Amino acid sequence: MGKGWVLLPAFLVVLFFQRKRLKLFLAVFFIESLTVNLLKIVFNTPRPAKVLQDVHLLEPLYHKSFPSGDTAMAFAFATFFSKGTPLWLKLPLWVYAFLIGYGRVYLGVHFPFDVVVGALIGVFSYFVALRLLKVRE
Repeated sequence: MGKGWVLLPAFLVVLFFQRKRLKLFLAVFFIESLTVNLLKIVFNTPRPAKVLQDVHLLEPLYHKSFPSGDTAMAFAFATFFSKGTPLWLKLPLWVYAFLIGYGRVYLGVHFPFDVVVGALIGVFSYFVALRLLKVRE
């Protein structure tokens, strides 16, 4: 649930029900993806399975560890969709984001620091996009 394919139905929801926020949606996830990918290139950090003993992955991973892109995407998702939604909907969004981050560490595909930085990237991507687009929400 932290993979990018989750963005397709989210994009459709924004396109059909929140059209005026479409540009913001695209900017948030562009900034998030660009930041994550640039940091992965710059830091080139190995995954926990490459460094630690007794870490057995469920699936092969090809990209580097730092930062967690899945966590960044989940937190960007939660931040974007939390704006203007009732508490009963905000709570599951944030639980989802935290569970994605926790799951990345639990499965041994990221170090805790990777997840913390990914979460920060996700949240800050929203605010950077707001600033760049000069949107008031």
